[in-house]
Amino acid sequence: MLEMLRELEQRYLWERDWRAAPRWQRTLISIARTAVLVLRDILGGELTLRAMSLVYTTLLSLVPLLALSFSILKGFGVQNQLDETLRGALAPLGEDKAVELTENLISFVNNMNVGVLGAVGLVFLVYTVVSLMQKIESAFNYAWRIRTPRTFGERFTTFLSAITVGPLLIFAAIAATGSLMSTTVMGQVQEIPGVGPLIEMIARLVPFAFVIAAFTFLYAFIPNTRVRLLSALVGGTVAGILWELLSFGFASYAAGTSNYQLIYATFATAIFFMIWLYLNWMILLIGASIGFYHQHPGIVASGLRDVYFSRQQNIRYSLSILARIGQRHYDASSAPYSLEELATSYQMPLHALQRCVARLVELRILAITDGPRAEYVPALPFDTTTVADVLDRLDAYQPEDTYSPPKISEPEIDAIEKASSTARNEALGGLTLKQLARSESGA
Repeated sequence: MLEMLRELEQRYLWERDWRAAPRWQRTLISIARTAVLVLRDILGGELTLRAMSLVYTTLLSLVPLLALSFSILKGFGVQNQLDETLRGALAPLGEDKAVELTENLISFVNNMNVGVLGAVGLVFLVYTVVSLMQKIESAFNYAWRIRTPRTFGERFTTFLSAITVGPLLIFAAIAATGSLMSTTVMGQVQEIPGVGPLIEMIARLVPFAFVIAAFTFLYAFIPNTRVRLLSALVGGTVAGILWELLSFGFASYAAGTSNYQLIYATFATAIFFMIWLYLNWMILLIGASIGFYHQHPGIVASGLRDVYFSRQQNIRYSLSILARIGQRHYDASSAPYSLEELATSYQMPLHALQRCVARLVELRILAITDGPRAEYVPALPFDTTTVADVLDRLDAYQPEDTYSPPKISEPEIDAIEKASSTARNEALGGLTLKQLARSESGA
């Protein structure tokens, strides 16, 4: 049965050409392909492992994160919303468990005294919060196939805004909505025939809209790449719907598990809380994967998770990249290429080109500029560096933290290798990277 399903999936999803089909059919096929790819990501195990890691880090950083948010909210006078919001977020665990966990968390936050902790304790608390944000970024980068993390300065500004501005906007919006719904004018509007039910429906949808907005914010700013707002919104909407369904389903499940209280006693609340955290992180990572596939329809059409360059393709793309960067370098009116611009010029996903560019940086052929936008410039003089030198470096490339087996010495193989290298160098005739760039540009 499983083999038959795989055969049907391959035949109708990937092998059949749907480009001439009606738009609604192409949309359904694209959704089905995305669902299959996301399912593959889940079954691969990496997303589940990252979700488990985030659960552990969340347990360590939850109290200091809430304390930091509480101190910020207190300055804006909306700290009273923390209790209500936590109780609402934990509601799927059951009313009793939600109240118990909320009271404990609020008690921990109120009892936190930085002066008693000392310098070491304060550093540890800050580290747990930053570690949570780093793990979130790493998980999102994995979903977006990004291998290069942010620099320390970029992380500091991004994490600071996510930790401070995010909770402030969410709680302020909730407080403003509650105040608006309790005004006399809104009460009079609700008394108008036919308007009252509409207002109630909108009031119920507002928290759902806040969840989608929060997810969209994370998908747009946390990955270390340029995410289109529409793709982030698609991922946030799907994740928000899954989150609402999970809340309803988990609440029904938790209500019928009174036997666990008899088995685990006081540990039952903690166990349910960890399961709830794990499922929430899984939904968040699934939404990130959906946003990635929405932004890269070419990957969805191919059905492949990653892009593999053969040795010949690596050489071709490496030389082509060097030629394009050289053109910009010798053209005073043009700014250097960024990775996003290079990927766009090749009409290729960002992660597909990143490994090739990163190899040229590791070989010190290219360098990354310091500035708000990472741009690539020559790391050595292109007018004296020959193409043969670049090819020799690419042939001798050894990734970091990998074992290089001992070189075998056999006369016949040595002769073939030497003859191939000599013939290549003679054919290139001392062609430099500057000459390659000029020839590519037609100069």
